[in-house]
Amino acid sequence: MATFAKMLVLLGISVAVSVGSSKESWGQSQALTAFYTAPVVSMAPMWIAKEAGFFKKQGLDVKLVFIASGPIGTAAVLAGEVDVGIIGGFAPTRAILGGARDLVIIGQSKTAMVGAIVGRKEIASVQDLKGKRHGIDRVGSNPDMYTIAALARFQMDPLRDLQYIQLGDTGRGIPALKAGSIDSLTTTPPHDLFAQRLGYKVILDITAMKIPFAATVLVSSRTTVGRKQPEIAKFVRAYAEGVHYFLTNREGTAQIITKYTKVEDKDVINYSMEAESKAMEKTLQVDPKGIELILGL
Repeated sequence: MATFAKMLVLLGISVAVSVGSSKESWGQSQALTAFYTAPVVSMAPMWIAKEAGFFKKQGLDVKLVFIASGPIGTAAVLAGEVDVGIIGGFAPTRAILGGARDLVIIGQSKTAMVGAIVGRKEIASVQDLKGKRHGIDRVGSNPDMYTIAALARFQMDPLRDLQYIQLGDTGRGIPALKAGSIDSLTTTPPHDLFAQRLGYKVILDITAMKIPFAATVLVSSRTTVGRKQPEIAKFVRAYAEGVHYFLTNREGTAQIITKYTKVEDKDVINYSMEAESKAMEKTLQVDPKGIELILGL
């Protein structure tokens, strides 16, 4: 069963590579609707492709929409409500394993976990998290996956050892800490920095653990790829240009990030960009190790 499941995932990836590497030239293309699942820096290559004109350069008219959940985004792809999107790798991989044969991963732009567990100062160690009220975005979100994978290295299971609380989205984490409704939180840049500025401590630096993970992937459906193969290939090329821009044009990237996240603090943006750049994949090739970790969760 495990071998068959892996085959399904790898089959989806092989389709993606053939689409993204095509060198053919096509005529005028149709519009695409693309989604992202969080106003966080790891999503920036898509925003850059839009704002810096890389989609337009490829002859694409791309409408960006925000869908605040990986599972909901996956469902939107399968329903044909969107053409392509950027999402944490867990939801689409699990959907494929669950029988969603129309779903396909067409690239990966983030290959490792980037984030931290933060919390009250009196939580001295990872072991002290036991029994504490711990916040994540949602089950199946990247913070959820980060928590499971990171705590496993300490022989801990969050569902068994923590009071696991779903907050809904990333933006609710810090307010929940301040309100005292949770004791600790798994979050991503810049929210870990926000927490430290408010006096909370980093209990576990997940970024430093360098855990391979399909943290940010591009997804579409086989139906859409079949109908719009030229457009999807061009989308992937434009997105790759967005990754390159992210890694080489800090000032321009910071301005675009500010527009989409509403964060104007330059130190916060630079901190987030530095953290995310360490896990950014320039070629958009999918790392099998990151997929294998998901299969094992």
